[in-house]
Amino acid sequence: MLKWFAHRYIRKMERHYGYDATYMHEMLDASFSGFRRYMKMQMAARNWGGGAPLNAVAAAGIAGALVEDCGPCVQIGSDIAMENGMKGDVIRALLSGQPTDADAQLGFDYGRALLHGSANLDDLREAIEKKWGKQGLIAMSLQAMTSRNYPVIKRALGHAKTCQKVRIGTSEVAVNQALKAA
Repeated sequence: MLKWFAHRYIRKMERHYGYDATYMHEMLDASFSGFRRYMKMQMAARNWGGGAPLNAVAAAGIAGALVEDCGPCVQIGSDIAMENGMKGDVIRALLSGQPTDADAQLGFDYGRALLHGSANLDDLREAIEKKWGKQGLIAMSLQAMTSRNYPVIKRALGHAKTCQKVRIGTSEVAVNQALKAA
């Protein structure tokens, strides 16, 4: 019965975002316990900004997906960010490598640096802590970490084979591939 509800939840999410979550259905069918553990981990960052602004936290999440993905997970992360109030122009600028809102840029740069272990990580960490404290830093870290998990599990299950441009509003953005690198 619980599996039925979980499949229903996934199907609703798929319809809402136009997203193929076959990998989630597969994981759920193979192991309800594994699926439940995965989802608990994913919910750690949901709807918590730790005092940091939405643009910074959402951008860290988009960066986390971008490090591991070439489209679908970045798309859904961008869609969720827009639903929560992030402007499409800000997301478009981040993904194309153009200057944008300073908070969003800091979150995006931090998410990428964190997951790549980049040389500028310490400077970005200090800047975030100075602006939003340790809670803001933790929130952005959780957002970057958990958003990368979707493309990782897709790849693990053999479903990460789709690349696409990201749609922001009514236009598409070609992701600057240099942003995926360290």
